[in-house]
Parts: sequence; C-alpha cells; structure tokens
Amino acid sequence: MADIYKVNSKNFVGGPGRLVVADMSVAAPTKISDVMDLTDPYALKDGWKDLGATADGISITRGWDTEDFEVDQVMGAADTDVSSFEHGLETQLAENTIENRQLALAGGSIIETPAAVGTGQVLGGALAAGARIVTLSTANPAFKAGGWLRLGTSELIKISSVNGTTVNVETGVSKAYTTSDQVYPVTELPSKRIGYGTVTDIPFKRYVLISQKKDGSLYMAVIRKAKVSGDSKEQAFNKGKRVLPFQLQAFPEDGVAREENVYYEIEQAI
Repeated sequence: MADIYKVNSKNFVGGPGRLVVADMSVAAPTKISDVMDLTDPYALKDGWKDLGATADGISITRGWDTEDFEVDQVMGAADTDVSSFEHGLETQLAENTIENRQLALAGGSIIETPAAVGTGQVLGGALAAGARIVTLSTANPAFKAGGWLRLGTSELIKISSVNGTTVNVETGVSKAYTTSDQVYPVTELPSKRIGYGTVTDIPFKRYVLISQKKDGSLYMAVIRKAKVSGDSKEQAFNKGKRVLPFQLQAFPEDGVAREENVYYEIEQAI
C-alpha cells in the first residue's frame, strides 16, 4: 500500500546555533558570507564577534497583539487589526567572559591594566613560530618555573621550567622572534576591571544566528536592531557552572521595508 504521508527529512532542522554580534555601524548582511567565511575555519568577517557557547538552546520569539473591529450588524468581531509586534531572542551564555557580562548586564567600560614586567634582555637565540624553548642572553632568577614571561610588547607565556639560560614554556610562541627582540620576566599579570551602575543608554546592536541543516546547508537569522532587555539576570555561585542569562528585545530599523525591518532569514547551500 502506498504511503499517504509525504515527508522530506531534509527539511528537518535541529542542532545548536552560532550567535554573533556587531555594532550598528556594520552593514546588515545580504548573504551569509558577509558575516563569516564559508570554508574552514569559518572565521568571522571584520566587525562581527562571537558570543561563544550557549546552554539550553537559543530561542527566537515573534508575536503580535490584535484589536477587534466590531460592526453593528455582526455579533462579535467582524475583523481584527494588528496593534503591535514583539520580537526577541533568549539564551544563556556559557562563556562567562567580562566582555559577555558587559553586554548582557549593561556594564561600563572595561579598563585594562597591562602586565607589570621586570628588566628585559635580548633573546639569546632566534625563535621560530611554535617554539617552546626560549634562550636568554643571561641567566636571571626572575624567570622561574610557574611564572610568566613576556616576549616583545605583548605576548605572555607561562614558564614550565628553567635551567640556566634555557627557559621551557608551556605553549609555543605565536610568531617568530629574532635576537634583537626583548624578553621580560612578568612580575604581575594583566587585569581587567568593569563596573555596573545606573546607566540609562543601552546600545542597539546587530545580532546574527547561524546554524547548519542536516544536508549541510546553512541558515542565518539576522536581527537588525536589538537591545539587551532589562529582565532580572541571576547568576548562581554554586558547584554548578555559572551561566549568563541573555535576553534581547528587537526593534524595527528605520528606512527598511516593513516586511523585513525587524529580522530576516537567509538559507544557503555550501
């Protein structure tokens, strides 16, 4: 007997999404490749930033209120008119970074204090990218196991062991260095500070949610203009992982066709 149910499993959609954000100065994308590369490692384009891992999924909501229109000749409503729309996004950010907290909790400016370092010296030998052995020009007790060193102006690496002028580091250096480059013992690691007060201006941002279908094609939802909502956000300090509640309220963007002035979707095969 023929099957009366017409089902196409290729249209089943599931799995996680990649949530990214940009300032309103970044143009609303017209295609997925405006946001990220379509080949490995799928890097984001300039202006877009990952919000990282999420917990318990990402939900986009859309709803509207209506008002009944009644006439004398009909018992009950003869028609309804849409009076308002509501659009939003909700998730829990699992990567509880200071940048994510700044966004989700309407934090102030992030004030960064660079690492404090001791007296530097030129390298005793050149380093190739990925090298894990740093040679000092002279032995210095300020370089010690469990401590940190700085190469050049910014690269910080943890020290695993020291033997005279030979310093073994836990991770390979990010780029090549020559014997004219400086290496410094770190006396205090860098820090970041952020405050939370009574700010009155919550900035608008653009948000994009990208996911992949079973057949490998991509789906992207673009929220043109949204603010983080003021709903209470509770973070529990306990034995469990601390996630960051994140809710958005979307608004229509000026100068855009009414049919898609809040958000739109793009599907693309790769």
